[in-house]
Amino acid sequence: MRSRIIWRSSFLVLFLPMAAGSIFPQGLDHVRAHFTKYEYSVPMRDGVRLFTAVFVPKDRSVKYPILLKRTPYSLAPYGPDRYPESLGPSPSIAKEGYIFVNQDVRGRWMSEGQFEHVRPHRPVKAAREIDESTDTYDSIDWLLKNVPDNNGRVGLWGISYPGFYAAAGSIDAHPALKAVSPQAPVADWFASDDWHHNGAFLLAHAFGWFSRHGGSFPKPSPVPPEKFATQELEDGYEFFMRLGPLRNLNDKYFKNQIPFWNEMMKREARDDWWKARNLRPHLRNIQPAVMTVGGWFDAENLFGALGVYRAIETQSPNTFNILVMGPWVHGKL
Repeated sequence: MRSRIIWRSSFLVLFLPMAAGSIFPQGLDHVRAHFTKYEYSVPMRDGVRLFTAVFVPKDRSVKYPILLKRTPYSLAPYGPDRYPESLGPSPSIAKEGYIFVNQDVRGRWMSEGQFEHVRPHRPVKAAREIDESTDTYDSIDWLLKNVPDNNGRVGLWGISYPGFYAAAGSIDAHPALKAVSPQAPVADWFASDDWHHNGAFLLAHAFGWFSRHGGSFPKPSPVPPEKFATQELEDGYEFFMRLGPLRNLNDKYFKNQIPFWNEMMKREARDDWWKARNLRPHLRNIQPAVMTVGGWFDAENLFGALGVYRAIETQSPNTFNILVMGPWVHGKL
C-alpha cells in the first residue's frame, strides 16, 4: 500500500479556508464586483428540489470549473442580490477562477425533502431511491447543463459536516467530478467522531450541538426553526448536575422533536442502525482524486479525517488519494 501524506504549503493555502481567509480576506465588495449570483431549485431524481446558490465570474472570456459545497448549515444570505463576504475555501482559489456553488442539502433551510442526519449510503438503489451520492450526482449533472460558462469539470469540498457530504459525494461519482476534498469530515458518529470517542459518549457536546442544529424544517425556509431553550447552560457543570436523569433532556428541552437524538439515546452499542451510518465501508472504487484534510488538535473529527483517508487508501487502491495533516483545531489554525 502506498502512503501519500502531503505537507506542501501550496496545498495549505488552497484548501485550508480558515487559515487562508484570515490572511487574504475577500470582502463583500470584492465578491459583488467579481461575481454574478444566481439562485436555482435543482431537481433530484425523486422530484425533490434542492436550493442552490451559484456565483459565476463576471469575466466571460473563459470557461471555468465548478467548485461545489453541500451543507446543512445554510447558504445565507438568501436572495439573488445578496452576497456573502467570501467564496470557496480561500481567496487564492477565488483568484484562480472558479464558478462557486453552494447547496442546502435536502430538508434543510430552502431545500425541499426530508432531512436525515448522516443519511446512510444505499449501495443498491431503485430508480428513484436517493442518498447523498445520488443528490451530488444529480446536482452536478444539472449544473453542467444549466450554469453558463462552465468547462465541464467539477470539484467538491466541505469542512466538518459538509466534509461528510463531500466524502459521500465521491461515491459512484458523476464523471465530471474530478477532485474531492473532505476536510475534518464526519465519517462514523459512533466510532470516534463528535458524540462518541472510543466508546465514551460526549454528553455536553452532543446536547449543545443538537440544541442548535437538530431542529427539523417542516418546509423550506431561510429562517431557522426555533432553537431549543438552553439559557441554563451558562454554567455547564451546574446544568448537568441539576438535570437529573438523562431522559430529562428530551422531556424538558427537545420535546421528542429530534428523531436522531431519540435513536442515539436508545442505542448504546454499535448495532445495525449505527453501522448503516458509517460511511467508511462505502468508500471504494472512488474515481475522483481525493485530498482529505485534518488537524492533530481537532477534538471533533480527527477520527473522520484519518478514517476517510484510510478507507479510500485500502478499498480504492487506484484512486489518487492524499492526506494533509497539521497542528490545527477543528477546521482552522
